[in-house]
Amino acid sequence: MYAAILHTHNALRWLVLVAGVLALLRALQGLDGRTPYAAARRLGLTFTAALHLQVLTGLSLFVVSPLIKAAMGDMAGTMGNAPLRFFIAEHPTLMVVAAIVATIGGIIAKNAPDDAKRHRRALAFTVATLALILAGIPWDRPWMPGQ
Repeated sequence: MYAAILHTHNALRWLVLVAGVLALLRALQGLDGRTPYAAARRLGLTFTAALHLQVLTGLSLFVVSPLIKAAMGDMAGTMGNAPLRFFIAEHPTLMVVAAIVATIGGIIAKNAPDDAKRHRRALAFTVATLALILAGIPWDRPWMPGQ
């Protein structure tokens, strides 16, 4: 079960990143105010939904991971070990915060008074969310599942 969840979590990373980049590009296209916000909102919702699915998969992985179980046995040692601390504290914290920022950003953008402001706010929150995600990705792990 652990391997299946890990591979799913790894593969979902690409869905989240692609959806995030597409949402970013759509928000950029609408900055002039002539493009309706509806398409950007759909992409933003897709990005947020994919991110929420990724966080839920990651949290379930957190429960079954042998690495996490071993690290929890010696928290003092874990916090002194940068790679272990990353998986115990930094990675989950950054990703949960990213999901929160994406969710709040979608709400704030949707409630803006006009399409130009909606796109501008969506862009700002998408950039912030992607920055958090990129900071929290374990880049030393395989890029594709099963490698």
